[in-house]
Amino acid sequence: MLKIYSTALSANGRKVLAVCRQLGLNPEIHEVNVYRGEGRRPEYLAVNPSGKIPALVDGEFMLAESNAILLYLAEAHGGNRLWSSDAKQRGMIAQWLFWESAHWQPTLIAFLSEVVGHRLLPERVPRPRHAPDWSSALVRPVLETLDTALRSAAFLAGSRATIADFSVAGMTTYFKAAAFPFESFPNLSAWYARIEALESWRETLSPVWAA
Repeated sequence: MLKIYSTALSANGRKVLAVCRQLGLNPEIHEVNVYRGEGRRPEYLAVNPSGKIPALVDGEFMLAESNAILLYLAEAHGGNRLWSSDAKQRGMIAQWLFWESAHWQPTLIAFLSEVVGHRLLPERVPRPRHAPDWSSALVRPVLETLDTALRSAAFLAGSRATIADFSVAGMTTYFKAAAFPFESFPNLSAWYARIEALESWRETLSPVWAA
């Protein structure tokens, strides 16, 4: 039985849940609110010793790291849908998965920490005094990289959505709550709208991030 340990409160958790829906999978979902300490419970640490989410269990096989889980789901349970059997296409998809984990997500986690922290734990994290400055040199380069890449394609690896898009879209979960200036990044915004139009993406939106 395929099991997913996750929460839609998390960008990493949401993208795995959305890919499961996009592929028509029906795994056993275990909600783990790591923000409330549930990741440190012994029963979860037996699944993922890091205490982080998401995690996957497929029979005797256990897997952590959200992008690795996306790859596994697409290949082992998706017949390569959202992935590819073509080496060049796989390379392009993998390029974006690595970029997401090395550049996109680390930059945005640091940049959005106050907004996200307050939404998740309002009793502990004060409301930010100012909205995030999206023109900051800290975040502008990754936004421009993505906007430029989407100038000539509907999705990151071509004309159809792949796990690369779900991976990168994860962090956009927080954009509306953080007053992202969509008008300043037209290609990124058009891509974001295409992702938002996917039923699998809409169905995994937590109310915490709805506005």
